Amino acid sequence: MAKEYDIAYTTLERWYYLMTAEDVKARIRSAKRICIDEFALRKGHYYAIAALDADTGQVLYIETGRNKETVESVLNVIGQKAQTIITDTAAFMAKAIRTVMPKAEHVLDRFHLIQFCTEALRRRRKYLIEAKSHFKSRFIDRCLSIPPEDLTEEEQGFVRDWLEEDWHTKALYYFLQHVRFVLKSTQPVQAKRRFDELIQRFSFHNCGAVAKIIKTYIQRYQAFLDTITSSYSNGIMEGTNNKIKLIKRRGYGYRNEQNLFHRICLETGPHEFW
Repeated sequence: MAKEYDIAYTTLERWYYLMTAEDVKARIRSAKRICIDEFALRKGHYYAIAALDADTGQVLYIETGRNKETVESVLNVIGQKAQTIITDTAAFMAKAIRTVMPKAEHVLDRFHLIQFCTEALRRRRKYLIEAKSHFKSRFIDRCLSIPPEDLTEEEQGFVRDWLEEDWHTKALYYFLQHVRFVLKSTQPVQAKRRFDELIQRFSFHNCGAVAKIIKTYIQRYQAFLDTITSSYSNGIMEGTNNKIKLIKRRGYGYRNEQNLFHRICLETGPHEFW
């Protein structure tokens, strides 16, 4: 278009971003359920926080940084009508939400809640005899992390042998299944009863890893309960992070971060502007 109308492409670019700015701002004002996550802008621990509309998949706002102050700044911009905030289990995000939007429902990503247990199992796996082989290690990780009903009879037999071999692995494995059982609750009363039973059973467990995980859950008690009964998760944000990587790769060498952020906002979610 710049060549056809004999206009400098930089001028056309400036007009484009000015014209679409209002469209992005209008979407920010209407968001009620928001996902927040960080992504790497470039190598060297240089991150940005992105806020996404959980209903439409539209990235609403991005700000550089990876701390409590950055999340607070993002919430102040897009959180006027927000009723639900979905994040991972990072402590600084929880603190920022309590500071800026104490009345909003804070939902944690289920994947990260389960990941506490699966990562503990992965670290403990090295004490198993069969874990000496690299191939066997990956097989053990898979069998211990997925639900028992999804395993074949042969794989279930392997799991039984590993649990008999190491007591700590057995404790972590049954704790993981109990957490999955709690997350299957459908009613608030049922969720609270099951979560309280989980806390009562494992709070002072002899396995240090289990006790540490349950302590983390207790610190996020209300957020955990909201997560159980909520239909929202941070999964849509993880998919959007992959799209952001593609946009960064296509725009390699971007010198203007604000234009990059603007481009990300325009290329995610519905495209009424086009």
